[in-house]
Amino acid sequence: MATVSRALNKSGYVKPETLARVMAVASELGYVPNRQARAMVNGSTQTLGILIPDMDNALFMRIVRGINDASYPYGYSLLIMDSRGNPEREGKIFRTMQELRVDGLVLFATPGTALLLDSFEYPLPVVVIDRLLPTCAVPQVSVDHYRGARDAVELLLKECRHPPATLAGPHDVTSSWPRLQGYRDALRAGGLSQADERIEFGEYTYEGGYRGMMRLLNEGTRLLDGVFAANDLSALGALRALRDKGYQCPEDVRIVGFDDIEATRYVYPSLTTIRQPMDEIGRVAVDMLLKLASGDIIVDEEPVLLPGELIRRESC
Repeated sequence: MATVSRALNKSGYVKPETLARVMAVASELGYVPNRQARAMVNGSTQTLGILIPDMDNALFMRIVRGINDASYPYGYSLLIMDSRGNPEREGKIFRTMQELRVDGLVLFATPGTALLLDSFEYPLPVVVIDRLLPTCAVPQVSVDHYRGARDAVELLLKECRHPPATLAGPHDVTSSWPRLQGYRDALRAGGLSQADERIEFGEYTYEGGYRGMMRLLNEGTRLLDGVFAANDLSALGALRALRDKGYQCPEDVRIVGFDDIEATRYVYPSLTTIRQPMDEIGRVAVDMLLKLASGDIIVDEEPVLLPGELIRRESC
């Protein structure tokens, strides 16, 4: 039994001819190791859980790819479940992840995640990514939303003749506020006042960006030649609204987005945006989880903020 175990788990020396015999019989029987049974012995399923609020979101799935790439060399598989942003469903999935004995859990934060974490006594290692939770004492990693927004608006201030507007994110999403503050502080640093702010809420969606841009264009009381969209989906909706109203980008209105999802390279005009370090977010999250699992990490009060990168394309 010990020899077979070493052969199947590649955990020790087995003579080549014996290894070949074991693997041949395993293949004939259709045998595969039982991870759940193995976990009862060594306490590890070699599985990481990913709780995501929206699998349709291209940014989220791109970060998941980064997590997968970072965890693969360590022999981990991923279990990915979608809560659709529903707090009740999120809680059930969290419990399911615990029952399945995942070795660690990466949470894409939603408005209900802070209450969820407060309601569970979780020995499970947890890392929160993308949208930060200021009240939760768990490791967190994200792009620097504030600095990226400032970089985007500072570019618009250089390129435009009039104060830029912004299509902000939803009120209940924590990443919306540092991006909005970055917009406001960039205006102040450029010598503009609160009266120069023009804020519509794009809701981080294509439809929200379209509606917000239409409101800006229909306002008609102030000249508009630049818009910072707080994410790329709302920027794409804004581009469509410009076309529908007969305007050209960048000739009439320049637009800068945030995230650098894949579609931004292929639309016309291609979108200038702030690129999130998606692979690096995944790598840091996995590194945090492995340290948590081994007991080596002390939770810091401050999240890890990774710099975004301004990507110049045709829209600005």
